[in-house]
Amino acid sequence: MIESWHACHPTLRFCRGVPDLFIPVAAGTLYAAILRSPFAYAEIASIDTARARALPGVACILTGEDVAAATRPFPVAVTTAMKQWSLAVGRVRHTGEPVAIAAADTRHQAEDALEAIAVDYRALPAAINPQAAAAPDAPLLHPAVGSNVVHDRRFRYGDPEAAFAAAPRRISIATEYPRDAGAPIECFVVVAEYLRGEGIYEITANFQGPLAMPSHPRSAAPGAASSPWPSRHG
Repeated sequence: MIESWHACHPTLRFCRGVPDLFIPVAAGTLYAAILRSPFAYAEIASIDTARARALPGVACILTGEDVAAATRPFPVAVTTAMKQWSLAVGRVRHTGEPVAIAAADTRHQAEDALEAIAVDYRALPAAINPQAAAAPDAPLLHPAVGSNVVHDRRFRYGDPEAAFAAAPRRISIATEYPRDAGAPIECFVVVAEYLRGEGIYEITANFQGPLAMPSHPRSAAPGAASSPWPSRHG
């Protein structure tokens, strides 16, 4: 029997100990647990959170509709009008996409609340490779965009048609790009605190792109402030 699972692996031990070692956590801080989609592509017909909200220790349950009503979509680095929310709104677009969040007094109460959330999914056909997804008749992940090709950049130099016409030989190949890297799943820790005197949220996280960190909370939740670890503890 393993009595202390987090002592068996340094990464797991680090994840469990981060809040206590590096981030000052105020008394009364709630723990959050995330309910994730078991489907690759599906409509969310309904979400019933009544049972979960009534459980002991549960402070709140948030769904995509709550997020859409109170925040704005995240910035996306594409040229189309694609909306990316922190929780699925209306439909899920990949297995594991966050659907709801439970906040409770303890981690275990938050995780137990997830089991009490009833989600009615209506599975949709999914395109499982880039070629199928780019086809004109493919199911659209973002119907408002009108295509699964959400970003298209083309570069042209010189006269390629003349170069190919004059070439003594021409070949055509189809290639598949393999996985870029085999990397371990990183452990992220986020602590958010509402500073009543200033009317803002302070969000601390071990995000590895500290220069991008300030823009995301402010764009999603106006009035949020953020500080990566180095500025507070380094």
